Amino acid sequence: MLSAPRRFVAASEVEVERLEGKTHHWYFKDGLGDAESLVFVRARIEPGAGHPFHTHPEMDEIIYVLEGSMTQWLEHEKRELRPGDSIYIPRGFVHGCINRSTAECEFLAILSPAKINGPFAVDVSGEEPWCSLAES
Repeated sequence: MLSAPRRFVAASEVEVERLEGKTHHWYFKDGLGDAESLVFVRARIEPGAGHPFHTHPEMDEIIYVLEGSMTQWLEHEKRELRPGDSIYIPRGFVHGCINRSTAECEFLAILSPAKINGPFAVDVSGEEPWCSLAES
């Protein structure tokens, strides 16, 4: 017997992922919630931390900043994102962020589609020009 679709995810049901310098609160992703076309995550980045340069080969992403600020790269371009700012990252584009402020940065990210064949992300932070850009 099939279970009813899971459309609501309470805060107490969120999958929390704690990594060095950041915390991800996964609301919808493959295997959580009932959204096959979307991934939805709230992220908190501590000062000095971030997401290294990477791509999502099969997923588009939108990031929306709730509080704090972060330096966001999209390929070779970088911008300081603050509350209310957003960025659209097409699939396969290299991107990364770092929180260079003294306060935490919180943002929402939506990725699509949720069901893919390959890896969620591919880390390119050790490759040029990305490892040099991270220092700029």
